[in-house]
Amino acid sequence: MKSERTYLVLITAICLPLAISAPTFAGSEIKLQGTVSLDAEACAKGTSGPDCRLNFAITGKAAKAIYDGMTEKGVLQECTGEVEKADESGMHCIKGKTTNDYYCDFAYYFKKDEFGGGGDGC
Repeated sequence: MKSERTYLVLITAICLPLAISAPTFAGSEIKLQGTVSLDAEACAKGTSGPDCRLNFAITGKAAKAIYDGMTEKGVLQECTGEVEKADESGMHCIKGKTTNDYYCDFAYYFKKDEFGGGGDGC
Protein backbone atom coordinates (compact mmCIF):
# COMPACT_ATOMS: atom_id res chain seq x y z
CA MET A 1 0.00 0.00 0.00
CA LYS A 2 2.80 2.42 0.86
CA SER A 3 4.47 1.83 -2.53
CA GLU A 4 1.21 2.70 -4.33
CA ARG A 5 0.95 5.85 -2.24
CA THR A 6 4.57 6.71 -2.96
CA TYR A 7 4.03 6.41 -6.72
CA LEU A 8 0.88 8.53 -6.52
CA VAL A 9 2.78 11.18 -4.58
CA LEU A 10 5.66 11.07 -7.08
CA ILE A 11 3.32 11.47 -10.05
CA THR A 12 1.47 14.33 -8.34
CA ALA A 13 4.71 16.13 -7.51
CA ILE A 14 5.90 15.94 -11.09
CA CYS A 15 2.61 16.63 -12.86
CA LEU A 16 1.08 19.31 -10.64
CA PRO A 17 3.62 22.01 -11.51
CA LEU A 18 3.18 21.15 -15.19
CA ALA A 19 -0.59 21.47 -14.87
CA ILE A 20 -0.23 24.84 -13.17
CA SER A 21 1.64 26.19 -16.17
CA ALA A 22 -0.59 24.41 -18.71
CA PRO A 23 -1.52 27.58 -20.66
CA THR A 24 2.07 27.70 -21.91
CA PHE A 25 1.64 24.27 -23.50
CA ALA A 26 -2.16 24.12 -23.81
CA GLY A 27 -3.33 21.01 -25.63
CA SER A 28 0.08 19.39 -25.85
CA GLU A 29 2.10 16.97 -23.79
CA ILE A 30 5.63 17.59 -22.63
CA LYS A 31 8.04 14.69 -22.67
CA LEU A 32 9.95 14.51 -19.40
CA GLN A 33 13.72 14.69 -19.62
CA GLY A 34 15.99 14.21 -16.68
CA THR A 35 17.29 11.74 -14.17
CA VAL A 36 16.36 10.08 -10.92
CA SER A 37 18.90 8.56 -8.54
CA LEU A 38 19.01 7.09 -5.07
CA ASP A 39 21.39 9.04 -2.83
CA ALA A 40 23.93 6.24 -2.39
CA GLU A 41 25.68 7.73 0.64
CA ALA A 42 22.51 8.63 2.60
CA CYS A 43 20.86 5.32 1.65
CA ALA A 44 23.86 3.05 2.32
CA LYS A 45 21.86 1.20 4.99
CA GLY A 46 18.60 1.12 3.03
CA THR A 47 15.69 3.44 2.50
CA SER A 48 14.75 3.57 6.20
CA GLY A 49 17.67 5.88 7.04
CA PRO A 50 16.67 9.39 8.20
CA ASP A 51 18.27 11.17 5.21
CA CYS A 52 17.77 8.56 2.50
CA ARG A 53 16.31 10.25 -0.55
CA LEU A 54 15.52 9.75 -4.19
CA ASN A 55 16.85 12.74 -6.15
CA PHE A 56 14.94 13.98 -9.20
CA ALA A 57 16.33 16.30 -11.89
CA ILE A 58 14.06 17.54 -14.68
CA THR A 59 15.46 19.36 -17.69
CA GLY A 60 14.35 21.00 -20.91
CA LYS A 61 10.75 21.94 -21.75
CA ALA A 62 9.29 20.31 -18.64
CA ALA A 63 11.71 22.21 -16.40
CA LYS A 64 10.89 25.46 -18.22
CA ALA A 65 7.16 24.81 -17.71
CA ILE A 66 7.74 24.29 -13.97
CA TYR A 67 10.01 27.37 -13.73
CA ASP A 68 7.51 29.55 -15.59
CA GLY A 69 4.63 28.26 -13.45
CA MET A 70 6.35 28.93 -10.13
CA THR A 71 4.98 32.06 -8.45
CA GLU A 72 8.25 32.99 -6.76
CA LYS A 73 10.41 35.70 -8.26
CA GLY A 74 13.66 34.58 -9.87
CA VAL A 75 16.76 35.52 -7.91
CA LEU A 76 20.27 35.87 -9.30
CA GLN A 77 22.54 33.56 -7.31
CA GLU A 78 26.01 35.00 -6.89
CA CYS A 79 27.62 31.58 -6.45
CA THR A 80 26.28 30.20 -9.75
CA GLY A 81 25.53 33.33 -11.77
CA GLU A 82 22.14 31.80 -12.66
CA VAL A 83 18.60 33.03 -12.05
CA GLU A 84 16.92 30.53 -9.72
CA LYS A 85 13.54 29.98 -8.13
CA ALA A 86 12.75 27.86 -5.08
CA ASP A 87 9.55 27.30 -3.12
CA GLU A 88 8.53 25.92 0.26
CA SER A 89 7.99 22.43 -1.17
CA GLY A 90 11.68 22.13 -1.95
CA MET A 91 11.26 22.54 -5.70
CA HIS A 92 14.29 24.36 -7.06
CA CYS A 93 14.64 25.52 -10.67
CA ILE A 94 17.29 27.30 -12.72
CA LYS A 95 16.44 29.49 -15.70
CA GLY A 96 18.34 28.36 -18.77
CA LYS A 97 19.81 30.43 -21.56
CA THR A 98 17.76 28.25 -23.92
CA THR A 99 14.77 25.97 -23.27
CA ASN A 100 17.07 22.92 -23.23
CA ASP A 101 19.15 24.49 -20.44
CA TYR A 102 16.33 24.81 -17.86
CA TYR A 103 16.80 22.58 -14.82
CA CYS A 104 14.68 21.69 -11.76
CA ASP A 105 15.43 19.41 -8.84
CA PHE A 106 13.69 18.02 -5.79
CA ALA A 107 13.85 14.86 -3.67
CA TYR A 108 11.62 12.26 -2.07
CA TYR A 109 12.59 11.38 1.52
CA PHE A 110 11.62 7.80 2.32
CA LYS A 111 11.75 8.01 6.14
CA LYS A 112 9.70 11.23 6.25
CA ASP A 113 7.40 10.02 3.46
CA GLU A 114 7.52 13.46 1.87
CA PHE A 115 9.08 15.58 -0.85
CA GLY A 116 11.63 18.28 -0.20
CA GLY A 117 14.74 19.92 -1.53
CA GLY A 118 17.30 17.89 -3.40
CA GLY A 119 20.15 18.97 -1.17
CA ASP A 120 22.20 20.61 -3.89
CA GLY A 121 23.00 24.29 -3.82
CA CYS A 122 25.66 26.89 -3.28
